[in-house]
Amino acid sequence: MSTKIDQRSLVVLLQHPLAGYRDVPAPAREVVIAGLTWVTDSWPSLAVSWIEQGVPLDQELVDLLIEIGQKSRWPQPLRHKAKALVRRWWREGR
Repeated sequence: MSTKIDQRSLVVLLQHPLAGYRDVPAPAREVVIAGLTWVTDSWPSLAVSWIEQGVPLDQELVDLLIEIGQKSRWPQPLRHKAKALVRRWWREGR
């Protein structure tokens, strides 16, 4: 059984570029999920940046991006980036 990693220890990893990340203590995808589900806008913004830097999208990540894109509480630039990533994913045929 795997140990659940505290989200706080994951989101701080988003402060660094994806290129230097080595999937420790969790896969980059899990770090991005932690960021996208955080309650303040700074971590979701950094998570979106990691996706832009190359974390591959899948249905779960797209669903989280759709949620961000639909909530007016998030800053407009974040919502627009989230929507653009979703559109790109659909255009590329998933």
